[in-house]
Amino acid sequence: MEEMEMQILTILKEKHKRTGGNNGNYFGDFDHILNMSIPERNAFIQNMVSRKLIVIREGSNANMIMLPK
Repeated sequence: MEEMEMQILTILKEKHKRTGGNNGNYFGDFDHILNMSIPERNAFIQNMVSRKLIVIREGSNANMIMLPK
């Protein structure tokens, strides 16, 4: 699990650096890493949110996963 979390955080950090923290990633952007069903993936991401490693913000078209500010 820790390796998957590190890969997710690496992707988020790169996006944060490129966009100045203004854009996030979609939930589906991590499917190639997690290889889980949608409910399992959402529970995994929610676990990271509850531990304050990431945040979910409402974007203009969909919910976005971002680093905490």
